[in-house]
Amino acid sequence: MELQQRIEHLFVEQKQNWPQLRSAIEQLDNIRTRELSWGSDNNVVIQFNPARVVSAAAKTDAASIESRPCFLCEENRPEVQKGVEFLNKYIILANPFPILSNHLTIALHSHVPQLIGKKIGDLLTLAEELPDYIVFYNGPKSGASAPDHFHMQAGLKSDILMQGDNELRSCFVIEGATKLEVEQGFEDVYFYLSKRQPQEQEPMMNVIAFVDRGKYILHVFPRKQHRPMQYNTTGKRQLMISPGAIDMAGLIITVREEDFEKLKKEDVEDIYSQVSMSVI
Repeated sequence: MELQQRIEHLFVEQKQNWPQLRSAIEQLDNIRTRELSWGSDNNVVIQFNPARVVSAAAKTDAASIESRPCFLCEENRPEVQKGVEFLNKYIILANPFPILSNHLTIALHSHVPQLIGKKIGDLLTLAEELPDYIVFYNGPKSGASAPDHFHMQAGLKSDILMQGDNELRSCFVIEGATKLEVEQGFEDVYFYLSKRQPQEQEPMMNVIAFVDRGKYILHVFPRKQHRPMQYNTTGKRQLMISPGAIDMAGLIITVREEDFEKLKKEDVEDIYSQVSMSVI
C-alpha cells in the first residue's frame, strides 16, 4: 500500500478512536482566516487557531525542556495515538493541534536534537512519497516546540504554502530533477548560512519541501531571531506570534482573537523584518 493511502487510513482510524483529534479536525474545518495582499503575487493569510497556543507559548529554553517529558517519545505519547512507520526510523503521527488539513508530525524513533544535517534527504524522500503534501522543518531556534527531539511535519498542499522568495522575507529556492541535486544545493546554502551564524550549532532556518511537476523543490527561510519583540511586549502592542515554517511561507497563525483582528500589513512587514535574515 502506498504511503499516502496508509496515512488516509490512519486518519480514518484515529478520528474514530481519538475524540481530541476528531474535535480538532472539525474545528479546523471552521477556522477563521483573512487575507492581506501586497499585489497579485504577494499574499499572506492570517489564521485564527486558539488550539495552537500550546505551540505558540511553548518554552524552549534548556531548563524548561529538561524539566518536561518529551511528548514525541513513544513512552510519553497518548496510548490512543497510533502511527505509520517511515524509513524504519520514523513514526508518522496525526498532529492533535492541526494548522493544516491532514497535519502530520514525523518523529524520529531516537531522542536526538532537532538538527537537520544529513536528514534533508529524508525530508525530500517523504515529499516524494507524499506528492499531495508539503513537508516542513522548524529549526531548534526557529519555531520548533520540541527542539530536543528530531521531527518533521507535513500537511496537504495549498498555494500559500508553496510561495518562494518575495519582498517580505528571504527565501532560498532550490529546485532539481533529482533528490541528489537538491541535497547538494541545500548543502551549499547550509554552508553559507553557517558562515553567517558561526555561533550556532545549526544556522537558524525553516525548510519546506515538495514535489511539483516532476521537480524536487526546497524553500529555505534563513532566520536571525526566534520571535519578534511584539511577542514579549505587554499591553495593546503585544502580538503573540511565534513564526515557524508555515508562517514564513505566508500562513500566519494567531492564537488570540485580538491578534487575529488587529494584525495589519505593517505588522506583518515588521515581524518578517525582525525574524528573517537578509541574504546577499
